[in-house]
Amino acid sequence: MSVLYILIANLCHANNAVTDKCSDKTSDQKHSQSCCQKHIVIISTFKKYPLSLTMAEIIKRAYRKLGMEVEIRYLPGKRSLHYSNSGHADGELFRIKGIENEFHNLIPIPVVIMKLETIAYAKRNDIVINGWASLKPYKIGFLRGFKKAEVNTLGMKVYFAEQISSLFLLLSKGRIDLVVESRLGGKHSLDPLFHFEIKPLEPPIEVFDVFHYLHKANKSLIPELTKVLRQMKASGEVKRIIEDMIGRNFKPSL
Repeated sequence: MSVLYILIANLCHANNAVTDKCSDKTSDQKHSQSCCQKHIVIISTFKKYPLSLTMAEIIKRAYRKLGMEVEIRYLPGKRSLHYSNSGHADGELFRIKGIENEFHNLIPIPVVIMKLETIAYAKRNDIVINGWASLKPYKIGFLRGFKKAEVNTLGMKVYFAEQISSLFLLLSKGRIDLVVESRLGGKHSLDPLFHFEIKPLEPPIEVFDVFHYLHKANKSLIPELTKVLRQMKASGEVKRIIEDMIGRNFKPSL
């Protein structure tokens, strides 16, 4: 398990969840070295695409307010969950509420970071969207590890891919009928020149909330992180980060 360090005084009480690796060379140094100089928080998530890159900017900003730096590890979706749940990472960047029912070591931060619209993309214009059940007659593609889609398409004809571009290629060739993706991710990935026949179908299949998760070993960080994320939402900072990411074509900040 990677280690979270505590820099600011109001987090120093969390030694049971995170280990202070600053070593005191003499007893006289103990007070001055009670907190570490640097904090690295390891967070795992889906491979790089607009949604994960945007969420990374939001979560990095939140941890910086607590004196911590975040290292994002981009992995295939399902592998990311096993990676964070097993303690190889300090948390999972974002997931829907309820993922903790299967991955019991992960705890959601109780702040809705974004509301995501799940959209079906298709070449056909005769498909009527009315919730997940309306997808049953079709061949459906979505990213591997997209748990919400996995749960709601059980028993249907589904195809997985590691990259959204691969799914749109299958759709353009007629191998599948629908691609299920967030509006944010799909809009960015659709090349109007190459995928001019593919359109988002309205209304959304579902609108749902996403949350940041921490491994249970770091649960003492939840109150402060909750406070910071609530402030960022209330002040409009989260909205500004999203708009900024869209404006710079989802390129991460340096």
